[in-house]
Amino acid sequence: MINYAIRPEQSGDEAAIHDLVRRAFEPMWFSDGSEPDLVDALRAAGDLALSLVAVTAQGGVIGHIGFSPVTIDQRECGWFQMAPVSVLPELQLKGIGSALIAAGIAAMRRVGARGVAVVGNPAYYERFGFRTIPGLSPLADHDAQYFRAQDFDAAPPSGVLRYAPAFG
Repeated sequence: MINYAIRPEQSGDEAAIHDLVRRAFEPMWFSDGSEPDLVDALRAAGDLALSLVAVTAQGGVIGHIGFSPVTIDQRECGWFQMAPVSVLPELQLKGIGSALIAAGIAAMRRVGARGVAVVGNPAYYERFGFRTIPGLSPLADHDAQYFRAQDFDAAPPSGVLRYAPAFG
């Protein structure tokens, strides 16, 4: 078992996060290699609303999760996209990603977010309460089968969800 803590990204973490995200996504069949640049672009645009890192006792960054604002039907709505979630390849499947997701969702709830969306393996993300919400869909059709959301309000939204501009 590895000893680590989760904390907000700090100034000086940027290069370590970039390298971590690159290494985490490099072996993934579905990756086009753009994920580290996506995190950098979100940060540069001020759209990295929440950025958490998992760090070892020695301060090494071993995991990262980011949240960025989205719109629904082109309106700001208090919703966020969770992406990407990254853990060093040699430390994957040890609960670090799950801990980052749980911490991130809890933090988003504390700051008053109305919901969070994600595109990824449905079987994995449904464990955290993500589900399909009738009437809520991503802009890109190719994301639809992997799109899940978690609403924090009593009345879930409907419409077309658009990611921050850095997503392209």
